[in-house]
Amino acid sequence: MRASWLTCPQRRPAAALQLVCLPHAGGGAASFHPFANLFPDSIEMLAVQLPGRETRLAEAPYRRMGPLIEGLLAGIRESVVKPYAFFGHSMGALVAFELARALRREGLPLPQSIVVSGRRAPTVPNNEPSLHVLSDDAFVDALVRRYDAIPQIIRNEPELMALFVPVMKADFATFETHVHRDEPPLECALAMYGGRDDPQTPQMAGWADLFAGPATTRFFDGGHFYLADQRRAVAAALTEDVLASVAVA
Repeated sequence: MRASWLTCPQRRPAAALQLVCLPHAGGGAASFHPFANLFPDSIEMLAVQLPGRETRLAEAPYRRMGPLIEGLLAGIRESVVKPYAFFGHSMGALVAFELARALRREGLPLPQSIVVSGRRAPTVPNNEPSLHVLSDDAFVDALVRRYDAIPQIIRNEPELMALFVPVMKADFATFETHVHRDEPPLECALAMYGGRDDPQTPQMAGWADLFAGPATTRFFDGGHFYLADQRRAVAAALTEDVLASVAVA
């Protein structure tokens, strides 16, 4: 992947596998950086940096899934040098899935496994009202009620909110306007992670129908953002699941 799309907190050239992590709506690559030193030397963690945040703050964020996947696809063509896996949380799970399907259409190597986290299966209808069409104030209010996803330190700073809200609305537009289309199941392993208190967790089982490989399910204490409190447990689970897919210890 081109440098602009990717960060790598700890280079591990001898690693057996690259784990490509895709963030939640509004999130950046830095949200995954604390995981890097929790993985063994056999895993090199790469975190996708989407436009509109952190090192790509000056770039406009994507608002539709198709162009986003095209951008990621162009980057990943240059980065697949060894077995790899995807880990996507929330919106990142859907992006990882669609990216893998785009890779297959291009005849490129698929990830050995895909770990989807905190996201209902794309075959499950979304019965919640779309948020990206709301005014900024109404969007923020709805976001806090539905996900409690904006830290108080950001909500108290108008300048930070001015940066944060457009990116969040763009990301919500990306997945809220996305329409699932049937394709053959992906020929790779699947793992489904969810917080026990996350309302989306019971809606994740349908992911297994979209994959032809073995499927694993893991639950963690916490809600939609269980990752923040369960880093060691998540890193241990990821290590086991993604290394099993390439039969390395």
